Amino acid sequence: MKRILTLFLIFNFSLSFAQDNTLEKANKLIETKKYESAYQVLNDADPNNQKPEIAIAKTNLFLNYFATSIMHQMFALTDLNPDEDIMDVRGKAGNYAMFRFSADSVLINLIKKYPKNYKLKKELGNYYHEVHLKYQGRWLQPDSLLIDQFKRNYLVAYNNGTYDYWSTYGIGYAYLMNKEFKSSIPFFEKSIELRNDYPSSHYNLAYAYLYTDQREKGIESAKNAMNLYEYPDYKADAARMIAVMYRETEDYEKAIDFYKQADQILPNSYYTLRPLLELELSLKKEEYKERTNQFFLVAPGNPTIYQDLMNIYWNNKKEGELLAFLTQQHKNYQQDPKVDGNLYFYTALIQYDKEDFSNAKLNFEKSREVFKKVFEANHQVFEVIDSYTKEIN
Repeated sequence: MKRILTLFLIFNFSLSFAQDNTLEKANKLIETKKYESAYQVLNDADPNNQKPEIAIAKTNLFLNYFATSIMHQMFALTDLNPDEDIMDVRGKAGNYAMFRFSADSVLINLIKKYPKNYKLKKELGNYYHEVHLKYQGRWLQPDSLLIDQFKRNYLVAYNNGTYDYWSTYGIGYAYLMNKEFKSSIPFFEKSIELRNDYPSSHYNLAYAYLYTDQREKGIESAKNAMNLYEYPDYKADAARMIAVMYRETEDYEKAIDFYKQADQILPNSYYTLRPLLELELSLKKEEYKERTNQFFLVAPGNPTIYQDLMNIYWNNKKEGELLAFLTQQHKNYQQDPKVDGNLYFYTALIQYDKEDFSNAKLNFEKSREVFKKVFEANHQVFEVIDSYTKEIN
C-alpha cells in the first residue's frame, strides 16, 4: 500500500512538473513575441482544455495578444519580430492562423469540475470584462449582463482571497456603471493599493467621490489621474473633472485654471471651451472675448455652437455683444454658405427674442437665400424659417 501511494505521489509530481515546464516554455515564447508558437505549446499540453492553469494561460494569451478577434470566440495569433508590437498588426489585414477558443465555455466547464479554484472565477471575470471593453454593447449578450457577470465572478474570487489590481478595478467599475457610487469606492481604493500607477483607478475613484459629494477627495484623486495619464484625451478629461469639482466648491479661479490646463493639453476641445467661456463671461474676465472666437472656430458650421453662444450670452445679458460678434464674422465666411447661413439665421433668432421683428425677418430671409445653396428644398431649416416669418407676419 505504501508503495502504491509513493507511485501515486511521484505520478502527480511528474504531471505538475510537466505543466510547470509547459507554462515556463510558453511564457518565454510570449516574452519574445512568439504568440502563435506559445499557443501551440499550451495546446499540445492540453488540447481538450482540461487543465485549469493551462486554460487560464490560453485565455490570457488570447485576450492580450490577439491580432484579430471574431466576437472573442475566434482569435488570430502570429509570431512577431523583436521590433514589432502587437498593436502594429492588431485589426489589420494579414495572413494569420485562426483558433477557435470560447473562453467562457471552457472556464465555466472547468469551474464545474473545480468549484474551489477561484483563479478560474477571476479569469472568467477577466474574459467578460475584456469583452465588455472591446465590444461595448455589440457582443452576443447584452452589455448589462456582461457587467453583472464580470462583477459577480470577480467578487466570488475576491471574497476567497484571489484578486489583483485589475479585478478589483473591475468590481469598482461595474458598481460605477450601475451608479452604485459608494459601493465602488473601496474597490478602487484596493486597486490603487495594489498598483498605484494605474491612472484609471484614480480617475474613476475621483468620479465616485464626485457623485458622493466628497469633492476634496475627488480633486486629489483626479489630480493623481491627470499626472499619470499620458494620452492627451484622458489627461485633458481628468483636468476638466478637477475644474468641475472646483467649480462646484465655488473656487472659480482654480476651475478656470484647470480648464485652461485642459485646453493646453488638448487644444480647442468643445468640452473644455464651453464651460471655460461660460465661467469667464460670468466672472467678467476680459479673456471671454478671445474665448468666444476660439469657441466659435471649433465648428462654425455646427448649429450647437450658435445655440451654446446664445444661451451663455443671454444668461449674462450680453446678447447685444453676441449680435455684433456674429455680424463681424460675415466677412470671413462669404465663400462658405453653410456658415454664412447660420450667421444670418442665429442673428435673426436673437433679434426675434429681442422683439426686433423687422430685422429678424430680414435676416431670416437672408439665411433662406444662402441655405438654398447647400440644402435641399425639403430641409427642416426652411420649415423653421417659415414658422418664424409666419409668426412675424
